[in-house]
Amino acid sequence: MAKQNARLSAAEALAGEFQDEDRGADRKFINSIARGFDILRAFKPGAGPMGNQELSLATGIPKATVTRLTHTLSELGYLRYLKGEAKYEPTESILALGYAVLSNMTVRQVVREPMQKLALAQDVTVALAARDRSSMIIVDAFNANSLSSLHLEAGSRVPIETTAVGRAFLAGLPQEERLFFYDLLQRKHAPEDWSLLRAKIDAAIEQVEQRGFCYVEDDWHHGMRAVGTPLKSTGAQPLKSLLCGAPSFAVSREKLEEELGPQLAHLSRQLTPMLR
Repeated sequence: MAKQNARLSAAEALAGEFQDEDRGADRKFINSIARGFDILRAFKPGAGPMGNQELSLATGIPKATVTRLTHTLSELGYLRYLKGEAKYEPTESILALGYAVLSNMTVRQVVREPMQKLALAQDVTVALAARDRSSMIIVDAFNANSLSSLHLEAGSRVPIETTAVGRAFLAGLPQEERLFFYDLLQRKHAPEDWSLLRAKIDAAIEQVEQRGFCYVEDDWHHGMRAVGTPLKSTGAQPLKSLLCGAPSFAVSREKLEEELGPQLAHLSRQLTPMLR
């Protein structure tokens, strides 16, 4: 039992999803800063402005604390208060933080050109993703100029467990770290759902081991097909993954598995020695 609890704690630490009581155990951890970032993370693409009560429900932070945090973030210029709606929205100042990350990310600089070439040549979406807690966040993406692509953008967040890019990431992890994520994901799903999902993830990992990529259809969004492959570094850079996909009407399973999947896996192998 103690061993299992240790593994669950490790899973939370690895995913970055600490609870307040976990944070309190670390003397160097400043909880107010963490909560401020929790507020900023609560805003989702396309969801619009949020009021203090909505933010409290979304984050689990007491409303009185949320009120102080949103006021502080507004004074710092990271939130804008909309008087007519009594709600807040993120400001452009947050973009500067993200741009500093993207502009200094070596892997993005290395991968951009080959990703773009593949997307335009095959009329698909090609994207690079990194782990963000228990999700994958798109670091860079190229969408073909047609209705046949997924149209992902930098900053888009997708699930780890149901996407090709997420399952490819899990396939690239050492076994011990992968089990940490399994523990975390298991707690997010009902037992019967997790049993089926675990089998699909294991099958995807086997695909990566056998042919360098995994294939996923309909598990994330109905009518979407994609292949994914891990992107490892020879140095200290964190594991990332690549995806190539499109709606089912635009690309066949055969093309993804026989042509695009091998191309994506080959691209990953070519790029790995360049990432240090």
